[in-house]
Amino acid sequence: MFSFRRLVHSFAYFGATLAAIAVFVLVLMLAESAVYVVTGQPVSVWAMVIAAISAAFGYAPLVQSMQRTLDRLFFRHQLDTLAAIRQLGAGDLAQLPVQDVETALLERICNVSHRSYAVLDERKLPDGDCYAFPANAPLIDIGDQNQSHKSYDLCLRLPAAMGEAYLWLGPRLDRWPMDSEERASLESLSKFSAMSLEHARLTHQQSEAARLDSLSRVTKQLHSHDLKNRLHDLSFLAHHLGSGKLDEEDVKRMLSAIRKVTGRMQTLMQRMSDPNAPVDPILAPLDLVQLLKSTVKERLWPESLTMSESYNELPAVAGDADLLQGVFENLYDNAVQAMLRQGEISIETRLVTDAKDVEMAQVRVSDQGCGISENFIRYRLFRLFATSKSNGLGVGLYLSKRIVEAHGGTIAAESEGAGKGSTFIVSLPLWQNQREMSNLAEEVT
Repeated sequence: MFSFRRLVHSFAYFGATLAAIAVFVLVLMLAESAVYVVTGQPVSVWAMVIAAISAAFGYAPLVQSMQRTLDRLFFRHQLDTLAAIRQLGAGDLAQLPVQDVETALLERICNVSHRSYAVLDERKLPDGDCYAFPANAPLIDIGDQNQSHKSYDLCLRLPAAMGEAYLWLGPRLDRWPMDSEERASLESLSKFSAMSLEHARLTHQQSEAARLDSLSRVTKQLHSHDLKNRLHDLSFLAHHLGSGKLDEEDVKRMLSAIRKVTGRMQTLMQRMSDPNAPVDPILAPLDLVQLLKSTVKERLWPESLTMSESYNELPAVAGDADLLQGVFENLYDNAVQAMLRQGEISIETRLVTDAKDVEMAQVRVSDQGCGISENFIRYRLFRLFATSKSNGLGVGLYLSKRIVEAHGGTIAAESEGAGKGSTFIVSLPLWQNQREMSNLAEEVT
């Protein structure tokens, strides 16, 4: 069967043959000259053998090289299905850190499909995000789904159990147009990629569940033995500190502080035994500013650390004081550790309006510590066992996020990078808005 590609490849054989003849003649002349200088014979069989071997050894590599060059010039790269399956396999994807899985998958998709860039858009999935390779790939607006985008050749919908996910593919590296055969191959490739990604994510979830089970066993043992005994000792001291040997005011302060510390330790241990246990806040009107002032006043701060407080008066929020106090105490702990117990912690309150035009009470806790990378904030912060501290468990911020979200609020972080400090932002719904939503829900039911 006639093939234009075979015709082009025949020129490679023709060119290689001419080159081989040229090599043969050149080597023959040089070899004859060398033999004549040594033996004085004008013609030698050995010279012809050397020339023939030189031309023969270079012939096949030259043909292959010329064919590859002609392919790059005249023919588009085809999708190699077997190579794609090997590179997109989920086995080694699951071995990567959880924050690198999506980017690594997109890089491999670009390699096997010969694309300039690719984007995985999962923003319509619960807790979904948008991932790109390379990082400077053109942005995709969330409203572009199933529509054309001038920077991308193709948008493929991925199989997803809940919501919608899309794979956007940029132009080909060789700028060839896409035909129906390639489109069908890319659709199959996208489905296989989705399966590989799901497998890698499930593997990470199973690993996380195993770590959670180990943590649960350890904390239960601590709670039932050493830590439980220490809590009893603290309670015993708190009971007997009122003996009269200390000033009455000091005794009251120590009693109050010890009781609160023991209460928080017990609550923390109960939550650590199962970080995924349901969080059921008892909502009531709460003066958030007063709660913050009391947490700052009652805490024992390092002497080399200063506090900057800027409180704007806020309406009452719908909150559980004990749970929210634990959230802010955890933010204080992280700030102190990030600054190595020296520097300034700033606490600020303000009234803001969220994306749905609903007023929220916002608390900003800032430090001058080591900072957080953008990649860590985006992919790991607030996840279970995610920590940048050498001795951290990665549980505190995960629990804080679950508590804030159980209140109907949000928690986020900002940082300009390493060594530039960080700010944690807690937004909570107002009591008035919470009551209105509850009343509306009752009317609907």
